[in-house]
Amino acid sequence: MASAEANAGVDSAPGKTPAGLLSGRRVGMRIWLGAAFALVTLITALAVYVFVDDSSGRTLQSESADLAVGRTASIADTLEGTSTLEAAAILNDSNTETFQVWAVNRRGGSFAPPAIPPADLRSIGRAGEASAAARAGRRFRADLPGDRTIASAPIFGPEGVRGTVVVVAEPPPALTRAFDDLQGDRVRAILIAIAVGVLVGFVVSSLIAIRVKRLARSAEQMASGNFDAPLPAGGGDEIGDLTRALDTMREALRDSFDLLATERDRLSAILDGLREGVIVVGEDGEVRFTNPAGQGLVRHSQPAAALIPSLRAAAERGSHDIPVLSIEDRVYRVQARRVAAEHAVLVVVSDRTDELKREQAEREFVSNAAHELRNPLAGISGAIEVLRRGAKDDPDARERFLGRLADDAERMTRLTQSLLMLARVEAAGEREEADVVDVSLAAEEAAEVIEPPEGVRVASHVEGDLVANGDPVLLRQVLIGLLTNACKNTPAPGVVTLRASQAEGGGVIIEVEDTGKGIPPAEQDRVFERFYRGSGSLETEGFGLGLSIAKRMVDVMGGQIGLRSAPGSGSTFWVRLPQAKPTPTPVA
Repeated sequence: MASAEANAGVDSAPGKTPAGLLSGRRVGMRIWLGAAFALVTLITALAVYVFVDDSSGRTLQSESADLAVGRTASIADTLEGTSTLEAAAILNDSNTETFQVWAVNRRGGSFAPPAIPPADLRSIGRAGEASAAARAGRRFRADLPGDRTIASAPIFGPEGVRGTVVVVAEPPPALTRAFDDLQGDRVRAILIAIAVGVLVGFVVSSLIAIRVKRLARSAEQMASGNFDAPLPAGGGDEIGDLTRALDTMREALRDSFDLLATERDRLSAILDGLREGVIVVGEDGEVRFTNPAGQGLVRHSQPAAALIPSLRAAAERGSHDIPVLSIEDRVYRVQARRVAAEHAVLVVVSDRTDELKREQAEREFVSNAAHELRNPLAGISGAIEVLRRGAKDDPDARERFLGRLADDAERMTRLTQSLLMLARVEAAGEREEADVVDVSLAAEEAAEVIEPPEGVRVASHVEGDLVANGDPVLLRQVLIGLLTNACKNTPAPGVVTLRASQAEGGGVIIEVEDTGKGIPPAEQDRVFERFYRGSGSLETEGFGLGLSIAKRMVDVMGGQIGLRSAPGSGSTFWVRLPQAKPTPTPVA
């Protein structure tokens, strides 16, 4: 199954299966391979015919020339001791349509004037050359156009060469007929060879085509994703070797596709689980792939407009990185790489919004913690220095500086405890399963723990049987912190009110209201920041960690915290927790 799925992406164009492509051929292999055999046979036969015909022509002319030379020498020998009348008779008897004879004396005249010359010897090509050779005592032979031969021989006498015999001969009719008969036999032999070659070609091509078709059907099955059917056994020739090689390839492809399917599923699971967005954009600007984390940066199959400059830079230079890129209300890191083989650009987008906020908060935390620790440490160092210089001998001064040392040490202790509490809450993280807490009991215990300053009264209006998802210890700490903060910011006479009730839409809402001076709107968004203190706070009034710790505790319990305030009208801090069903035994 994995192989078939992996193979789904390697099919041919839509609507065209490999089987359809094979069956769509109009000329089968048997036809064109048989035609190829016939063509080769025909070309070979024609080549043999042309070669034999040319050779026959040369043989005919050679035989004709040899006969002409022989007869020329014979006539010259006959004319050596004959009279003029006898020579004329010999010459006239020797002249025929295919054999023309001239006899010339040494002075260039007729050797036998009574003889009838067949034509003007001077009109015959190379006649002068032939006569000159014979007068020099040599025989001469040369080919003329039209399969004719010119030959000459000297006529010797008692005093040397008496004259020359010049002959222009054509092939004898008997020899020509014999060669024509031989040419007809060649044509018949060539036709028989062509017929045999065509028949053998079609038989051989049919055998090859049958074996190749079996391979083609097996290849179709592999192309459709079926790698389980073995290929038919082949012979010991090259097609058999091809069959065995294809069967080996089938087994290798089956293993490879199984592995690819496994890797594909693994890669798909990894990409789906990545927090980073992975987007593949083609050269046409269309998004080819995106994982779930990157879907928010794709608009109608197009990447977000802010990503386009990085895509273009990566396509031109091969890669491009942007550490910080704002897209809407989030901050991302963009890493783009060109994928040349795919003609596309791969973009990995990491959301750095929370990371940058955390880094900023950590920097502010370190800076503020150092600032808060600097003052008491400076006070302790100053008091110790004064005491060393002699103030320890003055009882009044010694008591005053020891009191300052005790106050600064107590302030550092409270700051350290607050930092440790914040660190423990941060380390706790989100709870996988929240407990069920009795909100009514937790609110009552928190109100009893608070010791309001003189002139400030704490009132409690809590409905009974209120339960919510949370942590009883954390909830008590949150309520104690909110009540303590409200008491500090409520001048006498004043009232701090603790309320708890069912919230609209489900859940439990807890409110801590004071009658203080309120919080300016510009500062309300910052009250839950670490080490933040209002503009009217004194340096010695807390460290600005209480509300930050309370917010983090509420976050751990899966709830929400906020405030409502107006200058001169006091402030109301509220906590909302998810609702839970009451347990048989109330949890404190």
